[in-house]
Amino acid sequence: MSWICPKCKRVLPGPNQYHSCYVTTKENHTTRMSTTTLETFELLLSYLNSFENIEIIYLKTCIQFKIEATFLSVYPRKNYLNLEYQLNKEDDQFPVHKCIRISKNRVLHRLTIAECKDIDEQLKIWIKDAYWTIRKK
Repeated sequence: MSWICPKCKRVLPGPNQYHSCYVTTKENHTTRMSTTTLETFELLLSYLNSFENIEIIYLKTCIQFKIEATFLSVYPRKNYLNLEYQLNKEDDQFPVHKCIRISKNRVLHRLTIAECKDIDEQLKIWIKDAYWTIRKK
């Protein structure tokens, strides 16, 4: 059963769901990015905007891409972007630098991208798989 936070008005799975009420803007994140990082983020954003029914939430420390739940979190830094997504299996090939099993059917993956060429076909497959992993709920 969904729950709406009375402070930030975000729809969450339940009243005990940890979240940040600090919602900000795209510009708050992008003004701190280098030119190369901004170009990389815009390319990633362009790819993600081709997905159906996504919601983008700009939080204090990250940018979340959601359908029913978050399928991708982007943690912007000046010279790179840290990405986190969930799959139903572990896939720790480069450039994935961390896999953490968070439940029986979910593995959190972390990787870093720094330039447009890092958004290759493999990364697109992982992001699309993360999208379908969440959308299948």
